Amino acid sequence: MTFSYKNILTGTSAAALLGLLAFSTSSCDKQFLELNDPTRLPTTEGYTDSLSIFNGVTAAYSSLQDFYGRSGGSRGWFVFAEIPSDNSFTVTSGERLNEFNDFTLISDNQHVQSYWQSTYRAIARCNIVLSRAGAIKLTAATRNRYYGEVRFIRALAYFNAVRIWGDVPLVTQEIESIPDAYQFGRRPAAEVYAQIEQDLAFAEANLPVTQTGTSLGRATKGAATALLGKVLLTQKKYQQAADKLQALATGTTYSLLPVYANIFATSNEMNNEIIFAARYTKGALGLGSAFTTWFMPAYSSAQSTALLGAAFTGQQFNTVDTDLVAAFTASGTTDVRAATSYTLPSNPAANAQYYTKKYIDTPTSATDAENDWIVLRHADVLLMYAEAVNEASGPNTSALTAVNQVIRRSRNLPVNTPNANVDLPASTTTQALRTRIELERRLELSFEGHRWFDLVRTDRAIPVMNAFFTRTGSATRIDQNDLLFPIPVQEIQTNPILTQNPGYN
Repeated sequence: MTFSYKNILTGTSAAALLGLLAFSTSSCDKQFLELNDPTRLPTTEGYTDSLSIFNGVTAAYSSLQDFYGRSGGSRGWFVFAEIPSDNSFTVTSGERLNEFNDFTLISDNQHVQSYWQSTYRAIARCNIVLSRAGAIKLTAATRNRYYGEVRFIRALAYFNAVRIWGDVPLVTQEIESIPDAYQFGRRPAAEVYAQIEQDLAFAEANLPVTQTGTSLGRATKGAATALLGKVLLTQKKYQQAADKLQALATGTTYSLLPVYANIFATSNEMNNEIIFAARYTKGALGLGSAFTTWFMPAYSSAQSTALLGAAFTGQQFNTVDTDLVAAFTASGTTDVRAATSYTLPSNPAANAQYYTKKYIDTPTSATDAENDWIVLRHADVLLMYAEAVNEASGPNTSALTAVNQVIRRSRNLPVNTPNANVDLPASTTTQALRTRIELERRLELSFEGHRWFDLVRTDRAIPVMNAFFTRTGSATRIDQNDLLFPIPVQEIQTNPILTQNPGYN
């Protein structure tokens, strides 16, 4: 991994909105940037030259580790995107992750609070760069590239936030005092989406097509296009989404890897299928990911050593549900994605739980592994493109081709060679394609942070989840109020102009 970043910060929400930073550089062969205690140096003293702006952009990137999971910080995106779905559940009760699993969330849940703070801390970092870079001597191209990078990150932060909470505070300027930080109430989701679209359009126009060398992992034009397509699809702007995603879906910048398991290999990071990822690096630098042990079963020392080369304790935060296993089984024994998507411990006990192998690595410590979190990849784009086309105008050749490529790869077949045994036929109806895309997204993208929000986006969360609860004998049932998560009570107590989502207190 050639580009990395270390996340930082504890403190109040006001401090997060202010985005106070201190800079120091750490010398090593991978050019890491270390950002220290944010309360030590106000931003007014930190942005004086091109290097400080570069460091500020890197500070914004470091926020991604809080978005997607950081040891000692936010558990990350899987808490919202996978645990509430029919893909997974949590075995751990002390973490209060079970509240997401069985829809008993209380607004003082620490995971809701930490994600809110991480979100607005990231937005503040982006806003500071946007506010300060104009006064620094930079070429126009460099300045606009930095602007494009932080506007991409800000758009991603708001996109995640608006899907989690609906209406949220919309902050697009640097906040310079704590009192000012509490003047922002919730804005309609439509306004938030409009800002997201503006940010991504700017990023798309100003980011490079590729990033290489020490910049590998930074946002690209393709990342902005793919995220904008997803944003449009989420708003049901189907034709716009199809138009936006078409070039990526049919182009050659990104492609499906021939071997599904290779997408997730730590020796093959930022491969040609990956469009954007939150990056991590192991090595006792504070930059590693914790997904290996967070998702792993509670192995014995012998089992852990056999799998990882050392004895580490699995936390079972995000455990594969047997309902997902059943969906793979129904897909057929030729679906090669199954072997990477779930497995049982070696010599399993009678009550052993399945776990995903997408995040298996040999950590240097229990929470110091190499695994990146893939945010966008080509298979996601293909399926989104097919969905947008199908919803806009019904199936056509390009939509069916996009889905068929994913299906062929899942059977270990050449993706660009038609195969009558597995391809969807030209006679496929709109409803049949809609159903197949839902299934393929579940199987293709399991444990990558898509399932719950896919169901919400397609208005399928309530029927799918209530049918799941019936199948599994659970008394849980969800309704419209469960499609959003609670605003953290600490935020409402601190800033009374914030209001709570229906169904929570």
